[in-house]
Formats: sequence, C-alpha cells, structure tokens
Amino acid sequence: MNIRDDIKYTLSNYRKFIKKESYQTKEMIIVFRDLLHKQLGGNKNPSEEDIKEAINQLKDVGKISALLPLLLLPGSILTIPILIKLGKRYNINIMPNR
Repeated sequence: MNIRDDIKYTLSNYRKFIKKESYQTKEMIIVFRDLLHKQLGGNKNPSEEDIKEAINQLKDVGKISALLPLLLLPGSILTIPILIKLGKRYNINIMPNR
C-alpha cells in the first residue's frame, strides 16, 4: 500500500468512526441523564454495564474533540493519517474505540 491508499483508507475509516461515535454519544448522554435522574430520586436505573459503556464513550469523545481542531487546519487530509501512523508506532491509540 502506498501513502495515497493509506490516506484514503484512513479518511474513510475516520468518517465511519464519526458517524458511529455520534450515535454512541447520544446513547451515552441518555445513560448519564438516567443516572442523574436516579441520583435525584427518580425511578430510572441504568445498569452497571451501561454506565461502564458510557464512561468509555466519554473517553472517545475526548479523542474526537482533540482531533477536531486539526480538521480546520490546511493540510488536515495529510495531518490526521500521519498522526494516526505515529500513534500506532508509539502504541498510542488516537482513534475512538470501535
């Protein structure tokens, strides 16, 4: 694979991640809302598994928010794939979890 194919593949994956993360973030907000409702004496009770998934999603939101400013910079089509490759080299995952 050459660098052009790597860039296309990475950007395609990034678009898929953004779409999936958007849905998961909405679900995370619902879980945290239900948890707050429970703390305030309501009858909604999210499971421990839902809470753990919501916390993991919150970590992904942090990763995405760190990458968003890069999208505004000129040359971001090259910058993001390069950062992902550098992250892999040093065993740092800058992409959201699947």
